[in-house]
Amino acid sequence: MNKYDLGIVFVVTLLYFFVEMVGGLYFNSLALVTDASFMAVNLAGQLLAIYTSRLGERPPDKEKTFGYERAKVLSGLFNGIAVGFVLFYVLIDAIKRIATPQPLDADKVFYIAVIGLLVNAFGVWKLYRQSKEINIRGAFLLILNDLLGSVGVITATLIIRFTGYYVVDAFASIVMGLFILYPTVCLVKGSINILMEGIPTGIDVEAVANCIREKFDNGVKVKDLHVWALVPQKVFLAVKIRTNGEIYCRDEIKNLKVILRERFGFQEIYMEIYEDRH
Repeated sequence: MNKYDLGIVFVVTLLYFFVEMVGGLYFNSLALVTDASFMAVNLAGQLLAIYTSRLGERPPDKEKTFGYERAKVLSGLFNGIAVGFVLFYVLIDAIKRIATPQPLDADKVFYIAVIGLLVNAFGVWKLYRQSKEINIRGAFLLILNDLLGSVGVITATLIIRFTGYYVVDAFASIVMGLFILYPTVCLVKGSINILMEGIPTGIDVEAVANCIREKFDNGVKVKDLHVWALVPQKVFLAVKIRTNGEIYCRDEIKNLKVILRERFGFQEIYMEIYEDRH
């Protein structure tokens, strides 16, 4: 992962955050303030992503024998929960403004939103390739939402300019919030699933067990099969295999592990082989 890219995106986003927040408050645009609020969470997520990326590179030690990569999962979970709180606040405030629309300077808000569109497009371009990492994914989704938010603000100001319907600003805030709802829920669910040692998405435990039975000739029973992920890119398998007592060689075990890695993407495989003495 290129930490230099993440640092550049953070600095550019921080500078625009101040421009957008001041402009939203001064010109009385809820949509602009909404976008800035998400950007504040975005900045916190980016800082945490930078920190956890560095922390994840630390080697295992006596206290953390698996290393520190799980910190990236905590980063993703934090981003998701934080956005949920902001989203709740924004929706409540938007409902109030629908009941009592407030005027705003559509022209100036439009220009600020265009700058935001360019800033967020730059961030999406820089982080897209790295978004497979769960801590970067949280920051990427937030920047992507900010990009969509900027599009929403631009659309709202254009409608207001030609119709005078200030209520559109509040509706734009709601639409912006709903855009981020689904990816945020997915991020939170995925993070919790990893922390709870759940089965990673896309892996069928029964298919893994069947593969072991098919490829290990002397295997009689597959027991205590466990699949979990340290981070989404590092999936582990632990399993006990009871044999029929026939002779088997180490090469057979090695070949089985190669097949499992290629078919299911396991990074580490732990096997205990024991004989059936009954």
